[in-house]
Amino acid sequence: MQVENQKVGVCCWHQNLMPKLLIGGSQAEVFGQHFFKFNQRIKQNIVPDYSVFCWTEPYRLFHPSLILSANTEPLEGVDPNVYKALDYYWKYLHNYDKDEMAYEYSLKHYDQNVLSKINKQIVQMWSFRPFETAGKDANIKLTSGKFIDESVFTFSKSAGEKHGWGIGTINHMTVEQNKQWADKVYERIRL
Repeated sequence: MQVENQKVGVCCWHQNLMPKLLIGGSQAEVFGQHFFKFNQRIKQNIVPDYSVFCWTEPYRLFHPSLILSANTEPLEGVDPNVYKALDYYWKYLHNYDKDEMAYEYSLKHYDQNVLSKINKQIVQMWSFRPFETAGKDANIKLTSGKFIDESVFTFSKSAGEKHGWGIGTINHMTVEQNKQWADKVYERIRL
């Protein structure tokens, strides 16, 4: 499955759900495409029967179509000034404490004040546990819908590690791990 120019591997194995399944992924995807589109769907009363939110780490900058975090590899055809601005932000302006506080407030607000009012099936999970890449445990508990309190990042390491990341090429997972994770999500939807 392709979301704009970013690959999303979770859940693509259960094609029978895909016509009515909305998948949210990275912060860029969530705020840039899915968050705003999901809010529009709420207003238009066309929320999918199944919505899967896979929350990632907060250390990314908003861009409507690019995933931007520290040390992002430039994509061909993208204005190089985007990456220069990103580097300057990380060097001169970034503050981890501010990112972490804003992320926690945003997640809790969306969980408690938006998702809790949706009368459809919702599954929430972690791509990365909050602040996992910084070696911290934020202990954020989300309560709307069904919650998989395990990170894709940690799960990806069950097949081995490559520079601290899982060895696979889709969400740092192997094809088999993506199938296993999709089964885990599908089981939550079926419950």
